[in-house]
Amino acid sequence: MRYFTDGAVIGSKEFVNEAFARARERFSSKRKEGARAMRGSGSGAKGLLWSARDLRVDV
Repeated sequence: MRYFTDGAVIGSKEFVNEAFARARERFSSKRKEGARAMRGSGSGAKGLLWSARDLRVDV
């Protein structure tokens, strides 16, 4: 559930990377790609769904 509230963008890797490119100025210049693999309770969707935020605690 946390990915839907804090993940910012959720979808295919291509979709998340497109959203990242449109909002590029909101992210660090060091960041090369927008899509982040889901962890924790979201790991069942690994490889299918991606998130714009790399959530680590209580996922």
